[in-house]
Amino acid sequence: MSLSGPMFAAAAPSKGPVGHSNLVQGDLQLRLDVGRATWRGRPVPVTGTELKMLHLMIHRQGEPVSYRELYDLVHGPGFMAGKGHAGYRANVRAFIKRIRKKFRDVDDGFDAIGNDPGTGYIWRD
Repeated sequence: MSLSGPMFAAAAPSKGPVGHSNLVQGDLQLRLDVGRATWRGRPVPVTGTELKMLHLMIHRQGEPVSYRELYDLVHGPGFMAGKGHAGYRANVRAFIKRIRKKFRDVDDGFDAIGNDPGTGYIWRD
């Protein structure tokens, strides 16, 4: 799996090893080179798409990431799905729900992914 392009360039880790294939933000570690995520040292079984979504939210930590930006990671820019002009939002909500569940299976107190009403989601660490 290749995570490249401008949105995947150098998100600065807050601690831990620095490198293009290893990102650390608080309790989260993303291993982009092998497609793995860990939370507080425990593996979280994310898919490649979920890893891309996490990476984008980490890259923009503290700032909202729009539904559209997250959805573009799945199907590419401009792809339309669902009902109406913003039907893709339901798909993004389903992705985030699955990601949150996977993290809560590891840590029932996980709350690092917040909602930004009307916009999308935000990583708060």
